Amino acid sequence: MSDIEDLLKDAFAAKAATVADDGHTHPVPPPHRSFSLRWLAPVAVAVCLVVVASGIMFAVRGLADRPAPAGPYAAPPAAPIEQVWPQAVHQIPADGPGGLAFTPADVVGDLVVGKGEQETILLYDLTRRAFSVLATVNAYTTNLIAGQGHAVWWSGGALWSVPLTGGEPLRLAALEPSPSSLTGLGIANGMVVWSTVDSPVQQVPLSGGGVSEVPGSTGYVLMEWPWASRGRDELLNLRDGSRPTASVPPERTVWFGCGPEWCADLLEAWRRDGTAARPFPGRPSARLWGWHVVHLLQPDPNGERGSALYDLASGKAGHIMLHPGPSGGVPSLVLGDRATYYRQGDTVTVIDMDALR
Repeated sequence: MSDIEDLLKDAFAAKAATVADDGHTHPVPPPHRSFSLRWLAPVAVAVCLVVVASGIMFAVRGLADRPAPAGPYAAPPAAPIEQVWPQAVHQIPADGPGGLAFTPADVVGDLVVGKGEQETILLYDLTRRAFSVLATVNAYTTNLIAGQGHAVWWSGGALWSVPLTGGEPLRLAALEPSPSSLTGLGIANGMVVWSTVDSPVQQVPLSGGGVSEVPGSTGYVLMEWPWASRGRDELLNLRDGSRPTASVPPERTVWFGCGPEWCADLLEAWRRDGTAARPFPGRPSARLWGWHVVHLLQPDPNGERGSALYDLASGKAGHIMLHPGPSGGVPSLVLGDRATYYRQGDTVTVIDMDALR
């Protein structure tokens, strides 16, 4: 069991012992630590988390007067994300062809790839401001990504691809009856590359062909190409087979994730070798997105609870302004490794996670 699993197990046990079940989801306190580390104050915020495919749906609502930020997370609010990373934030229609709700999955250049419910793979062209249907699947699909002129996804026990210009879907490789064993998926050098539990990293040409294995990669998790990891210390460069030796310092015992260069715990980020530690300007939600972004719970300039995205390498953060709609409800923020989005009225705001650098 990992450190973060232990942390969450203790936290849920502590909460269950002190709070009666009133039918609502509440934030939980962390286990005892030698420094003060408080989760969200229940009287100040209501948080709803729902796991969805490859992301998390996050709704944040302010409820009452809020004290000024204090403790380890006291920091000025970040600037709006569209000002920090203007090239990463896009507004597109919420409904695709036929009036089906569009679910963004990935952003490649000026193209947004996603799903129209489960039946179709859709593309939205940010330049032409128009949708097109890439493929009709008529089956449950998940792990949809895009790159090098193709969309790739899991469906019906296999990996599939289709050109971003449209066409007939191509079955690339069989992959379990369930996508649950898939730990990483990417596109690089004309190949689809993936990792699964307790197996070598595998690859197959985008155009179809034989599946090959990367030697010495059994048990490694594909991060962002060309990096894969095993455990907290082992890195493998899939391009040249090199294995960097910089390991997480032994004094770092509580952490929730490490990318190829940076790691993070509930207070700060640091390089894998333990240098360049930086405190977070908000409360992290204990997950690395795209191996380089942390979601923070951070008050906005008016003291309202809100969200920010923080890039580990640059140290930049951008605040996401979730305004109440006509009915008073706040949009749900759906976090993903490649695209994060929220719906408001007839618009979906899509954030390209790879552009947050």
